[in-house]
Amino acid sequence: MQPFGTARTHNHYFMRNPFKKKDPLQSERMIGMIRGAATRDRFRRRFRFLRHLKKKWVVIPLVLLIILGGIGGYAAWYYYSLQGDVQVEIPEIEPPEEEQDPFNLLLVGSDSREGLTEEEQHELGADDIDESGNPITGERADTLIVAHIDPESDHVTMVQFPRDYFVEHADGELAKINEALQDGRSELVRTVEKVTGIDIHKYAQVNIAGFRDLVDAVEGVDICIAESIPFDTATGIEVTEDEVGMVHFDGDRAIRFVRSRKVFGGGDFDRIQNQQKFLSAALSKITSPGTFLDFGKLAKLKRVAGDNVVIDDHTTLLGMLDVLKRFRSFDPQNYEAYTAPNFGTDTTDTGLSIVAPDFDTLEVMFDAIRANESPKDADNVPDIDPATIRVGLYNGTGEDGVAAAAEPELVEATRSDSSSGVQIVDLDTASRTNYKRTIILYEAEQESMAQFVAAAIPGAVLRVGDTRSGVDVEVIIGRQEFVTERVVQIRPLPLPVPGELPAVCR
Repeated sequence: MQPFGTARTHNHYFMRNPFKKKDPLQSERMIGMIRGAATRDRFRRRFRFLRHLKKKWVVIPLVLLIILGGIGGYAAWYYYSLQGDVQVEIPEIEPPEEEQDPFNLLLVGSDSREGLTEEEQHELGADDIDESGNPITGERADTLIVAHIDPESDHVTMVQFPRDYFVEHADGELAKINEALQDGRSELVRTVEKVTGIDIHKYAQVNIAGFRDLVDAVEGVDICIAESIPFDTATGIEVTEDEVGMVHFDGDRAIRFVRSRKVFGGGDFDRIQNQQKFLSAALSKITSPGTFLDFGKLAKLKRVAGDNVVIDDHTTLLGMLDVLKRFRSFDPQNYEAYTAPNFGTDTTDTGLSIVAPDFDTLEVMFDAIRANESPKDADNVPDIDPATIRVGLYNGTGEDGVAAAAEPELVEATRSDSSSGVQIVDLDTASRTNYKRTIILYEAEQESMAQFVAAAIPGAVLRVGDTRSGVDVEVIIGRQEFVTERVVQIRPLPLPVPGELPAVCR
């Protein structure tokens, strides 16, 4: 029997105070205490991981995650903000139908003096006064390159137009091709498409001042200069014997280097090579980790590019960077470079100095490019400089003056791409004078030369035999009418075989 006033709980007995009044809120308080304890327990379990933050293996990855997240956010903002700064709408630009289709890129170096003081213009060989003493206003295409790129084969065909190439603009006006930019990018694109007969799918442009500032933004570029460069009075570039090797170029010196051509033996071609060499080195510097991890450099690049670089609104920054990287390796196996076919400098009726286009050869060149073929294979003649072919021209008819009359015709017919044509080194009467047809006589080792000459004389008969001393090819004119046909020849610019840096630059 249980004693009065006791209660049994968990095998323990305790005395209840008979004089204490029962607390009506006791049950609620007990429930609240139990709930509070449970809540505190859940809180402790939920944030128990915070105690581990004192351990390095947790802190370091967390900090790195935060930093990388911040960098990623900044990179995304930087990329899309810069892309918005440089993209412009050019209605004539339409991308290729498929991503892997061959496409044509128009690369433009503008001579805009905006951002350069008169003193800077003079120092950089970019004075605002032309050769006639008239003020230079607006902008022209100082550099104009059409690059045909086949993503499947990774093959690049580049054609650079001389600034003074005299053509009919899209508006019908006859003028230098670089002046089309004065009427806007659309006019330039339409003019290039009219001259070449191909569509332009991408567009990129940089100004003189912008080029200088882009180089300075990455604190200069180092380039291998294996030989000294004499002082150029036009641009001020000079590399002395003591500097030969890896030479550092700041923005000012870079402009002088890529614009200079008079002090180089190859003229425009050397300038093209210098521009390619500099583009390759600059791309390597801009895309290096040292640039991407330097917020100061990135901020400068964004400011400079936003003011001086233009790409079409169909092309992203990554897309353009991918395109430009193809210019970093100039392997002759997958890269061809040409100058737009021309007959050299000439003068118009008004006394304007121009570069006279060779439209026949230009048409063959861009027909091949449109077909995604190599222009050098489209002319159907051997790849040889006509000026190196020594021709003996002989009268095989017995009529006076036949060989002499044929000389200027043959030279003109073989004149190609500003070359002087074949050399007529001997003019004489043939050993006999009863030839009916014109014969082209050559020794076996000179077959390519004979084929080139034969391309200029349709209907002539090719024969292997002994030729006179000092003559590569004999042309014996027969009684049949001597008719010449202009040879269309497309020769790529010679490219150095890729290899190690010259010893002086290692």
